Amino acid sequence: MSDDQRLTGATQENLLTLLCFDDKHCRIARASITPQMFESSVFREIAGHAIDFIDKYGTAIKEHLPDHLEHILTGEDARKARTYNLLLNSLFENRDSINPEFIIGQLHKFVRQQNLKSGVIEAVEHLEAGNIDAAEMAIDKARKAQAVAFEAGFNLSDPNAVVGLLDQLEEPGFDLGIKELDEMGVIPRRKELLLFIAPRGRGKSWFCTHTAKMGIVQRWSTVVVTLEMSEKRYAARFLQSFFSIAKRAAEVKVAEFVLDKSGGLMDIVHRTIERLSFKDDDITEVLTRKVRREFRKRKPLVVKQFPTGSLTIEMLEAYLENLEQHSGFSPDCLIVDYPDLMKHDAKNKRIELGQLLERLRGIAVSRNCAVVAVSQGNRESEKAITVTGDMAAEDISKLATADVCITYSQTRSEKKLGLARLLVEKSRNDRDKFSVLITQAYEIGQFCLDSMMLHEDYWELELADEPRDRKRKGGDHDDD
Repeated sequence: MSDDQRLTGATQENLLTLLCFDDKHCRIARASITPQMFESSVFREIAGHAIDFIDKYGTAIKEHLPDHLEHILTGEDARKARTYNLLLNSLFENRDSINPEFIIGQLHKFVRQQNLKSGVIEAVEHLEAGNIDAAEMAIDKARKAQAVAFEAGFNLSDPNAVVGLLDQLEEPGFDLGIKELDEMGVIPRRKELLLFIAPRGRGKSWFCTHTAKMGIVQRWSTVVVTLEMSEKRYAARFLQSFFSIAKRAAEVKVAEFVLDKSGGLMDIVHRTIERLSFKDDDITEVLTRKVRREFRKRKPLVVKQFPTGSLTIEMLEAYLENLEQHSGFSPDCLIVDYPDLMKHDAKNKRIELGQLLERLRGIAVSRNCAVVAVSQGNRESEKAITVTGDMAAEDISKLATADVCITYSQTRSEKKLGLARLLVEKSRNDRDKFSVLITQAYEIGQFCLDSMMLHEDYWELELADEPRDRKRKGGDHDDD
């Protein structure tokens, strides 16, 4: 069987997982799938039991699966039993980590492709024999076969469709670890595009690093596509962010809010903390132990660099397809740093950059993933006290395309104090037009250490350019 006539190994295992464990999607998959579509005899055996269970009870087989395979698992053929046990363990471990809608989409695409291909071949054979009517019937049959993958959409007139509707109003997402944004639902979500706008050299890549960290902490597989920074440098930044490691000096000053009894901002002081440093003699051994311990059971995090000005949407989609085929996963979150550096026609820069954002959002929908993109602000943003969404470089349509738009602002005084402001310029389905004050420490890779709602009295607070120190050290302080 040629490559275009079969599902990838990763897709086959993901489909088998759906059949066995997902009550909702197992029935959708059952409508299109047969055991013969699986290449492995072991897969076919398990799929047969899963499909029989669905047909009989209308639900996934789940914990009953080992019972149906008991004759094999306890049989005399030890090698066969071991093979089945390994696959069962893999299915049970991965049941909560797949992307059901994307996998179903891949199945439907495959079925449509095969049905259409068979219809065309049959029609050509009839045409060569001079039988036009039979050729038309073959094409019509192939078209009707696509109905199994057809979804009419949400039918509000169907009373059953309303059941559970309120629980499904928002697409699933993950928290950014910034309390005020998380509480307002201003977070990366599946099928949505989150756009982050900042002036040149003001933390766009650190925001990407922070978002990737929060994603994998919450079990979202993540791919970071970088068009400016190398993969190794990005990886080093991620280690800094995840473990709060200093790049050089082991002692770092971090900002700390001092609040009054009503929770208002009264002062901002700084304290000195001691952290690991990349300059420590034993840092390689320490990091190796930390990475092994922390990432052993986490979802994948992949950083992929493309040359500036070379990446197209088609190349990005091909990369994601290859990643699924060779690495066995499709990302829950795709971070692009940054689309302005993708390939485009310089003569139509504004139009094409806007279209790139539209197509990135299309990837979010088609692959059922969250897409986070950063964009550089224009020249006006570099002088503005508060950066707004219309300051996105080149094309204001970026703001219209994004489901969520967050801007980053920082005066010179705030930079010295380790402060910055985030403005929620747009949130399609939640509250927007509010600002959050955050503390930062890029010296230890932290985009956000603490946060609070920004009130008007913030500008009345007399902030000295030089930080006021609090004379205590926090060697046990952990920013994660």
